[in-house]
Amino acid sequence: MSFPKVVAFDTDWTLWRNITTNGVWGRGRGASAKLEDNMNRVDAHTIQDKSNPRRVSIQVFGDVSRIVNDALKNGAQLAIVARTNKDLANRALYYFNTINPADGKEWSIIHLVKYDEVVDEPKTNAFRRITGWSQSDPLDMIHFDNEAAHNSVRIETAVTFKLCVNNQGVTWDIYQQGLSHWQRVKNLTIPSNPTAQPERRLIGYSGLSTAWINRVNVEREGIVDPKFPYRWGYCLYITDDVAVAQFFCNWEVRERRESYVNEVWVKDYATWARLNKIWVPEHSGFLPQMNNMGWNAETTGQNQEARDRTIESRWGVKAPYVMFSRHHGMTGISRFTEMMVYTQTHRALLEVVTLTNEKIAELAKTNRMPVPFHRQIREWNITVPPLTRAAEPRFFAGSA
Repeated sequence: MSFPKVVAFDTDWTLWRNITTNGVWGRGRGASAKLEDNMNRVDAHTIQDKSNPRRVSIQVFGDVSRIVNDALKNGAQLAIVARTNKDLANRALYYFNTINPADGKEWSIIHLVKYDEVVDEPKTNAFRRITGWSQSDPLDMIHFDNEAAHNSVRIETAVTFKLCVNNQGVTWDIYQQGLSHWQRVKNLTIPSNPTAQPERRLIGYSGLSTAWINRVNVEREGIVDPKFPYRWGYCLYITDDVAVAQFFCNWEVRERRESYVNEVWVKDYATWARLNKIWVPEHSGFLPQMNNMGWNAETTGQNQEARDRTIESRWGVKAPYVMFSRHHGMTGISRFTEMMVYTQTHRALLEVVTLTNEKIAELAKTNRMPVPFHRQIREWNITVPPLTRAAEPRFFAGSA
């Protein structure tokens, strides 16, 4: 099995219990001017604030040493990506140790860190820097974090993200789950038949601004726009009807953004066909839609994490997956079908091709829906739960 080239960790509540942020340490009697000099190593697992030892301390989580050792043993570069006090975090990483697999000796973790990105700015910036320094694709990276808001690193840059839940930090089980998720992502980049030329195939249409066309084809990053609703999460929304794509293209134009209707092509159809896919009911009591325009970043992030957990637990479909849903009618357009492709998948497999006005007009007259999604269920390996079929039996009649 392959292994990530970069394994990254948050610090507070991921590597250790409690926090190393500003305004907490060095506030007691006799405190040192340098915040980090207030850190007193009690034992291999605990650091206390010497100016306030009863109230301020951190404890490294029990599996951290083993996890760091395993990542290094498998050839990964170690990164720390956190928005906390850099001096405090680095001093803590100096006090906490692991076995360096290179020599079998105990080392301070800080001396094994390749990319020290403890800085108070979006973590996506840190991973873009790490991508440049390491010359590794974001699809070859994984990040462990205790805040769902930071799944922005997956949504925007395509780094695999694993949430550490219930204030337990990164446990061995969470670490293994993260690696399994990363391996499924990595499989998207491995041709089904390495000896054959990959088959390109049209899979749908999307109305996109020039900025988002560049984002998908050139930057190969995720689509995030707080001005628009993303009910099934931040992703590339695709339709099987060129007229629907034109409708959303016109929506972009009304926002004064240069926009076009695009064909969406998959670069390796065999890999696309075996990719996990799920067709969800538009409305249910257990799969809440996202309200990114009304929620804060953490609530939005939690919604996206909950969607993955629900789809896996209820229908056995693991991320990364492609999602399908019916969409209610809107002013100017009747009910239609949408496909949601999330960042890691479209980075690995998709490209968009802008259509001319003449081609759009031709399609509108001759064949608006050359690839109707509900007719691809068997060939595309789409899981369609009974609840989804029951909601629209006439629509799914005759489909696989």
